[in-house]
Amino acid sequence: MSARHLVIGLDGADVDVIDGLGEAALPALVALRRRGAWARLESVTPPATLPNWTTFLTGVDPGRHGVFDFTLREGYRVAFTAGTVRAAPTIAARLDAMGRRCACVGFPGTWPPERLAHGVFVSGWDSPVAFEADRSFVHPPSLHAELRARFGPLRFDDVDELAAEREGWHLRLPGRLAERIAHKTEVARWLLDRDAWDLFAFYFGESDTAAHHLWAFHDPASPRHRPGAPDALRTVYRALDRAVAELVAAAGEGTELTIVSDHGSGGAGTTVLYLNRLLERLGFAALADRGGRALAVVKDRALGALPPRARQAAFTLAGRALPGLVESRARFGGLDFARTRAFSDELNYFPAIHFNVRGREPEGIVAPADVPALTEALRAALGAVRDPFTGAPVFRRVLSRDELYDGPHVARAPDLVLELHLDRGYSYNLMPSGGAPAGTGPWRRLAPEEHLGKKGRSLPGSHRPRGLLVAAGPRVRPVGEVRARMADATATLLARMGVAPAPEMAGRVLREAVARGGDAPLASAPQPALAEGAPAQLEARLRALGYL
Repeated sequence: MSARHLVIGLDGADVDVIDGLGEAALPALVALRRRGAWARLESVTPPATLPNWTTFLTGVDPGRHGVFDFTLREGYRVAFTAGTVRAAPTIAARLDAMGRRCACVGFPGTWPPERLAHGVFVSGWDSPVAFEADRSFVHPPSLHAELRARFGPLRFDDVDELAAEREGWHLRLPGRLAERIAHKTEVARWLLDRDAWDLFAFYFGESDTAAHHLWAFHDPASPRHRPGAPDALRTVYRALDRAVAELVAAAGEGTELTIVSDHGSGGAGTTVLYLNRLLERLGFAALADRGGRALAVVKDRALGALPPRARQAAFTLAGRALPGLVESRARFGGLDFARTRAFSDELNYFPAIHFNVRGREPEGIVAPADVPALTEALRAALGAVRDPFTGAPVFRRVLSRDELYDGPHVARAPDLVLELHLDRGYSYNLMPSGGAPAGTGPWRRLAPEEHLGKKGRSLPGSHRPRGLLVAAGPRVRPVGEVRARMADATATLLARMGVAPAPEMAGRVLREAVARGGDAPLASAPQPALAEGAPAQLEARLRALGYL
């Protein structure tokens, strides 16, 4: 069979990495960029996995789809929610309501799968310790048995990223990821051959995994550089390039192609920032030993000691409260909220600050009327912060959520979102204050034995706010580089399908790249319902994963 429109998601794929590897290593990607239009795609804030893929899949910004992170905070508690709180349908569901045949496979944070009447939907990972997809990840459910019988279990973390400290793990990783890419490509080609698809969207996350773990081998200028595996990142990107070439060929002549990454990638430095300790030093927070450090250490060691399947089982069987409770205590257990005006989750991929507002937080001390003054005080204080090792300014911008987002779900976002400067071209490492060595202040340098890190700790590769968009096909002119935001990729894809974006969608159609003609426009369809699944099954999994 074939696909009229093929979308390939390459998580964390970076333009500079592609340019550095060049045509000899990546002939398919380079040729497709020359054939059409491409952009250093501007991510939504934060440049993290779930908010960006959710924006691409829905066409709306985070304030409208409601997904900012893996969790939702309520007071001083967080619950793992992933995509279960998504408040907008995907474009696959919209197209399905118009009678189009769609396949959406593997994108993160899409559980439960949307119940397409004319196609298939396979959810990606839905929790930080997800290991393997069960039947509830696949629609129609009967497809799960077919996939498993033909290709084996659908696994998310078969390389076990929490085991990165083991001897030889990094040297084995490139080959393992290349094997996984080849296996996924077989799955994609089998699914492509099942039908004549109007839209076929398939996700590869290996470029992100590789960048996080292998940057120190790839980049000789990195302060964490490790010699001995200079082709580590190249191996993974070459495997992805082969996958792109195979899928483009399998989709057939005349296919409209979209390649998109949710964010870019770069290197992380060796300077650690404990944001809550900094807020304490600036007079906005107070720390108190409530067992946060002990719990953070226990959590880290317990997760690392369990094999992936057992880790997911423990997470699932713990019931609705325990996973969120453990995460909440690890993040906030060391804060004295009776004396704290502002505090942070200390997420490396989402630097942000919450206000301890009276009437909103359980022990809130900030009057709602004082929030504007607190915002300005934090802006001034953070703007004056200098790196103690270099003397350079640290915070580039301090933005309120109302400046960044619009829509009914803005209140799910932190009160302030922080943008940090790079430290001589490399990211600062935000780490949890609860896990800091005894006597540590807001800053420290990583020890050499920490440079390679592991999942859940500081990794040598980090996110950058610009990913990649490539559009090629009969409806795309070879105009070269254009400017585009994440939602523009969605709007332009729909325009190439002859479908007008819905009014709430945020993107613009890249008219400078899209030629006239193509698919005949269709009448607008009613808003499709969000995926529900069988109520008992849905409730059971949500409770098991701690989402309810």
